[in-house]
Amino acid sequence: MEMVERYIYAVTQRLPENQREDIAEELRGIIEDMLEAHFGSQNYTEEQVHHVLLELGNPNELAEQYRGSKRYLIGPDLFPSFIFILKIVSLAIMTAMSIVFVIETIIEPSAVIGNFISMVTSLISAAAQAFAWITIGFAIADYKGIVPDDLKKNTTREWTPTDLPEIPDRKKQIKRADAIIGIIFSVVAIVFVTFSNELIGVPIFRNDELMGIIPVLNVESFNSLLPFIYTIVAISIGKECLKLIYGKWTKQLALLTMIINVVTLILVALLFTDQVVWNPGFMSEFVELGGVSSQDELYALIKQVWEQATFWTVIGFVVVTIIDTVVAFYKAYRK
Repeated sequence: MEMVERYIYAVTQRLPENQREDIAEELRGIIEDMLEAHFGSQNYTEEQVHHVLLELGNPNELAEQYRGSKRYLIGPDLFPSFIFILKIVSLAIMTAMSIVFVIETIIEPSAVIGNFISMVTSLISAAAQAFAWITIGFAIADYKGIVPDDLKKNTTREWTPTDLPEIPDRKKQIKRADAIIGIIFSVVAIVFVTFSNELIGVPIFRNDELMGIIPVLNVESFNSLLPFIYTIVAISIGKECLKLIYGKWTKQLALLTMIINVVTLILVALLFTDQVVWNPGFMSEFVELGGVSSQDELYALIKQVWEQATFWTVIGFVVVTIIDTVVAFYKAYRK
């Protein structure tokens, strides 16, 4: 009966661990019953066991029957959304890289070839990272079963018209354009802070000529903050992806939105507790490039705003987070 145990092992190793023991016992009983039904109660030959196991079928297919689904990295329920979001993010990355290339070329026309090579290499790097993170995100969502019921019904093998999802209430529908804009904005932001954070700042013109851009971020130490920023932006993109997948406000989506917003807010607060975020020489560079004189009243006002940048940035995130969460629950529970 060694072959029987090998067959049972081949089936149960493809199943969740907490189900293996019960299903192994069930299979042993089924195989014994089949042997007895075919060949009576006796010492079974290897050929007879072989006949019964063939009748039971491929262990992989039998395991799928026990699981109720096939194994996928990203299952058919989520795959269309995965491809759709992948296209949006790829387009956003190309657009952002093109913008960076144009700006850098305007600032320094003689470096157009170097800028172009930099754009291509950065594009490949960013696209590879985006593909990896989106795939990981969707694989986790699929593994954890974060799939709306409507999508599950649409891909059930034995589909019937009664499985068609109800047309969502227009008041609860999520506009795809809003979610897409959110993803594009996040991707453009991450491209700029990663590849050209020195361009995020205040442009100074003199006689219609661009004198330079004063970065608002601390360019020299900014790389140490990138893991924080990547996490925040990835969470933000994930939230917009969930909106696209669900397509309408539900209680589950509202709860996920609240959790994501709280996590994002905590990360933002931690990010801005580190004073290396802002350019320490912003005001002096502003004066040097002629943006304002240190004797002007405007200088004092700009300096005051600059010194309170962290406070108002965090307050802005808090207000936006509260509004976003309240709107999510309001739309999910409204009738």
